[in-house]
Amino acid sequence: MTRISRRTVLMSAPALVFAPHVATAAEADAVRFGVLYPNLVSVIHAIAKKTGAYERHNLKVVETRLKSGQTVEGVEQLWRGNLDFYMGGAPEVPRLNSRLVESGRPPALAVVSGANPGHTSLVLGNKCQPKVIDEILKVRLKIAVSSLSSVHLAFFRGYLRTEKRLELNAISWQFLGMEGANMLPALLTGQIDGFLHSEPTPTLAIVNKAGHLFMQAGRGDMGPNPPPATFLSSRRDFLKQKPEVAKRFMRAIFDANEAYAKAPHEMTALVAEWSGLDEKIVAAAQERMNPTTSLTQAQAQKWWDFIGSTMIERGELSPKIKPFPDVFDLSLQPL
Repeated sequence: MTRISRRTVLMSAPALVFAPHVATAAEADAVRFGVLYPNLVSVIHAIAKKTGAYERHNLKVVETRLKSGQTVEGVEQLWRGNLDFYMGGAPEVPRLNSRLVESGRPPALAVVSGANPGHTSLVLGNKCQPKVIDEILKVRLKIAVSSLSSVHLAFFRGYLRTEKRLELNAISWQFLGMEGANMLPALLTGQIDGFLHSEPTPTLAIVNKAGHLFMQAGRGDMGPNPPPATFLSSRRDFLKQKPEVAKRFMRAIFDANEAYAKAPHEMTALVAEWSGLDEKIVAAAQERMNPTTSLTQAQAQKWWDFIGSTMIERGELSPKIKPFPDVFDLSLQPL
């Protein structure tokens, strides 16, 4: 048996000074995460920070904030290796991978999860009160969308095709490109009959009595398995080089999902602070919001069928690109 004397202990002390990692827990792994801020789409990151989810999984998340509307910038920073994960608007990752595939190179990025499923809402003015959508498909309505290439319009087109067996040009609506901030006053003044958009615009219309929520994808009004509006993406080389770090990052995100699901109303102030919205508006909108991050294969396939296929038709994506495995890799999620 080896005897440890006081002299042995004292002689060992200097070694611990020069090698502190021997005496302390393993250092946290750094993950560089790009998020849109202030914005509702990346709220789950704020929840993960607030609840200590990253620390519990021994991660030091280095946050890079990008202004709302800088989705292209975020995807580019991810592709260039300046970020390890990025959460933002969905179409940009398929666009970048499509360009690579078209040029004969492998896709560089992977969508690993998604957020804000079923975020598309159809709000109608108070004068338009149909019981079912079939009553107004042949009525000449002016419906505002953020742009004619809007994901909300693409989603609605997919809904018409799959659920109604109709093409968009078969209905009598006129779609008008308009900034989300202008939709409420345009509805109040009768310039439009309704709009397709996401929160908080529908809630603002409701609380200001400018219109009513007629359809919301999140509650199943536009078919089952509503796809996400936001993608959580990573670089494929990062996933290959640091698979365990990537898995721990995803577990932390899912811990944050669980924390929100347990007490959503306790998170109202945090959601308001992160998104830059009034707390009362957030409280009114929460029943139509789902900031949690998760993506099933059925949801991913529906996103592709509704939006990806439309992008191919418009020439925005190469017909060579396939959803699996060129865009989605859902294997990291602890589902």
